[in-house]
Amino acid sequence: TLVKSSGINAEYGQNVINKGYCQYPENYLRYKYFEGISVDLANNKEDCEQEVSHGGKAVKPTWIETGSHNVPAPECLPSPWSRDNHHGNNMDGFMNSYNWTIPEDWVEEKCVIRLRYNITAGELSDGGFDPAINASLNAEKDDAPTGIEIASIYGLDKEEAVARGYQFQQDPVLHVFKFNDGDAEIKLEININTNQFGRTFEDRSHVFEIRKRPADISASAKIHNLNVRGKRGNIVQTYPGVEYDFQPNRLEVNTGDYVHIQWTGADSNPQNNAGQGRAGTDRNNMLVLRERTWDNGFVEDAHGCFACNYPEVWTKNTSPNFLGLAREDIMALAFLTPTQNWGDMDELDDAGTYFDLGLRKMTTSGIWRYLCTRNNNFTNRSQKGEIRVISA
Repeated sequence: TLVKSSGINAEYGQNVINKGYCQYPENYLRYKYFEGISVDLANNKEDCEQEVSHGGKAVKPTWIETGSHNVPAPECLPSPWSRDNHHGNNMDGFMNSYNWTIPEDWVEEKCVIRLRYNITAGELSDGGFDPAINASLNAEKDDAPTGIEIASIYGLDKEEAVARGYQFQQDPVLHVFKFNDGDAEIKLEININTNQFGRTFEDRSHVFEIRKRPADISASAKIHNLNVRGKRGNIVQTYPGVEYDFQPNRLEVNTGDYVHIQWTGADSNPQNNAGQGRAGTDRNNMLVLRERTWDNGFVEDAHGCFACNYPEVWTKNTSPNFLGLAREDIMALAFLTPTQNWGDMDELDDAGTYFDLGLRKMTTSGIWRYLCTRNNNFTNRSQKGEIRVISA
């Protein structure tokens, strides 16, 4: 994976400088829409203030300035290494991530995060970030060479590069060795799709909410979110996403910290995607795994074993032990009360799509391993997690 720092972009972002947008007369845009006429919207003040024709009359859009956000410029960092086609797993085998400290005074109901990544290649100038690498260099017809020159990279002149196939084009056939085996030329075809080079390959937007810290929670107290990631389906159906997993699936906190257990789901997954419960639906729960019943050779102060697939057994006379939570909380994590409807709950079908246990203070140290009874499908997929509470 190639990396690049984009500090120059941070310098001109709306975090630190004034920005604006072009406001067109509403009837102008409505007319163009219903007439099926495309409009190139201006993205700068000079172009915006040019008159446009509407119904035989000249109308003038207005440039509206919105100011800066008056917050520090965003960090622009080299992207961490990740293995190709492994969903962003890093050197430790976990997902790459970014640790964002949210300003204390940010409370918003509608926030949008946009995630994008680009395809880069060493054959392209600056790895493909060079703005000169654009559609103007596309091939004039299928399988023809593009306007991107790569001969000099290999120390070849233009004539020899053409003769040996060293041109940037779809699936070129290369004469790698400058000799023939008798009367036969030794050639190799390499697989290149020039449509995929130097472009934004994935572009995802998500909506989320930033809530105000509860008044009874100290400003110095640390709050950990424990959520669910992934979607319904097997590994092929969820690609390029992942199957269900707790996030983080290994959480370490100190006593005195707070854990906020919440997750969301949907009822609009593809109907034929593999999974348990009603087709097309996401549901999750959390129960402590059963205790280990064999000697693994070392002493471990842990509740539940990852190799097991049954939850722990509790009765009226035994006190449930999960993070030191009250029995009511443990029941809520199992059956999703009070958001569910007490209908068909064997596989949580009649539960709501969103669950929020609320903030819970960790007062008991220990290790707890847990599972989701609906989605932990033995031999097909695993949905388990671990929480370690360390004495502060």
